Amino acid sequence: MVSIDTIVPHNGPVRIGYRTFAGIGAVPLHVWLKVFVAIMRARVVKHRTRRHLRNLTDDQLYDIGVTRSQARFEADKPFWWYR
Repeated sequence: MVSIDTIVPHNGPVRIGYRTFAGIGAVPLHVWLKVFVAIMRARVVKHRTRRHLRNLTDDQLYDIGVTRSQARFEADKPFWWYR
């Protein structure tokens, strides 16, 4: 049986994009900021496309293979919900 005390912290190299750093503490702040900005930008784009999905007609939804209830469910997700 495995218990919580057997979890080993990650102390190996960290890969962000094409760069590799010695560990999590070795990643400069400006790199974390770029990662954060990229994540937020992707979430804003996804939120915008969800809002557009809400405004599609039934014929357009049929063309992409989505029902009105599926589109409404997707469009009602908050911007921080990424998946």
